[in-house]
Parts: sequence; C-alpha cells; structure tokens
Amino acid sequence: MSVARPKLGIIAGAGELPHLLARLALGKGTPVHLLLIDGLADPAPHAIPSSVMPLGALGKAFRTLKNTHCREVVFAGQFTRPAETRRLRPDLTALWFLITQRRQLRAGDDAIHRAVEDAFRRRGFEVVSPLAIAPELAAPAGTLTLRLPDHHQSEQFASAMRAAKSHGGTDIGQAIVIRDGEVLAREGRDGTDAMLRRLNLEAKGGMLVKAMKPAQLRVIDPPAIGVHTVEAAAAAGLQGILIEAGTTLIVDRKAVQTAADRLGLFVAAIPSEGE
Repeated sequence: MSVARPKLGIIAGAGELPHLLARLALGKGTPVHLLLIDGLADPAPHAIPSSVMPLGALGKAFRTLKNTHCREVVFAGQFTRPAETRRLRPDLTALWFLITQRRQLRAGDDAIHRAVEDAFRRRGFEVVSPLAIAPELAAPAGTLTLRLPDHHQSEQFASAMRAAKSHGGTDIGQAIVIRDGEVLAREGRDGTDAMLRRLNLEAKGGMLVKAMKPAQLRVIDPPAIGVHTVEAAAAAGLQGILIEAGTTLIVDRKAVQTAADRLGLFVAAIPSEGE
C-alpha cells in the first residue's frame, strides 16, 4: 500500500510537463495546485486548481502555496532567463532574494537552483524532483525505438556520455552533439532545442547526448526530452539520441517513440558509469 503524499504545488514553466505531472499526481491521489508562470506556462485545465503569477513574484508564490496548503513543491517545464530585466517584475520578496543572493545569481545554473531551493526550504516547503512524483517518466536502460544504433554508434556510447558529463561539469548545459568522437555542439543556457536549431545540418549523422550534470542539484531541472527534442534532432540531420538512464525524464514516452520511429531516429539510454 502506497503512502499518500502531501499536497503538491507545481511551479509551471513552458511545455507539457507541468500538466502531465499534475495528471499523474492526481491519478495517484495526490492533491495539486498549479502555479502558472505568466508568459511561459499554458493555461491549466478547469479541473485542476491553478493560479497565475508573474515571473519574479516570489512572495506571491510563497503565499499561494501556504494558502492552498501545499507542503511539497516541484518545478516543471522550461524556465528561461528573461532577455529584458523589466520582464522579471520582482516583488519585495524577490527583490530581497536578488539582493541577498546576488553572488549565486552571477554563477552557474546550479548555484541559482540551490539558492532557490534554500529559499523555499526556509519557508517550510520541500522541493522535490519531478521523478519523485512520477518515477515512471524516468528513461529505462536500453533502446526505446524500432531503429537500433549500429555497432559503430554503440561503441561510442560510453565516451559520448563522458563527453556530455564533461560539458555538464562546466554548469552551462546538459547536452552535446557528437559525431565520430568529435563534439560538434554544446548546449548553452538557452537549452537543447536552441542548440539543435543552430546546427543547420553541419552535424548531419551525429547524435544528441544528454545527461545529468555531475554536481547539479537533482531536484531541479533534471535532463528531459520530448517530441520537440526528437523533431529538432531530426531537423538537424542527427541519427539518434543518447540519454542517461534513470535520471533523464521522457515527457510522453509513447509519443517520443512514435515520433522517433516516424523520423527514423534511435533513442537509447545507458546508465552513467559507476551507477
């Protein structure tokens, strides 16, 4: 018999994951409240309780979570740094956070994530990973698609994963594109899809590799792929996608498999060395 989880606040960025997590949590008997980031998150279905808040309304987030009796918090979806500071619209709580955490905010993503997690924990909320809510979304080891990697590609998997981990050690991104042992592209702070869009077929025949950063806080921003990732990889002329088993989240595995099979890509997952 599973133990019921406390009420979950889902801080929703862009993409399908926030609504998917809400449905999965509700299906397991966990009550939820969606906090939709204005300008990023899609509107919530009427059946799911939700609130809309501007990016930077940290005080409102704390109050809403408290007033709706949420005890756990999960960050789901894509969150991008605003190109213009005026779009941030910080409230007084967020301003205090920005002032007191200015050193961390100048550092890499992981320092920012740790500062955010600490701020929520100090307010009495536990930040949890999306995979703690829905472990069934974790990539299983093996090949997920009809197309299989050939022998040459399979032989490169371990070194390709090490290269992705090496890039992750810079705390800039989780993904690379590699071909015949040469890294052709590295994910920047604008994300995996943006990296793939910049390729313009110069990486044709390569593969996308995505993995958890070696030292990252695991409860925020685990590596994830979805249908958009598959489509962007195909548009860049890649032959496949290699992800880290167990730590990478697949948004709608069936749809990802269908898209990859239709576009002729393989999707494979291997465990990280030492795990």
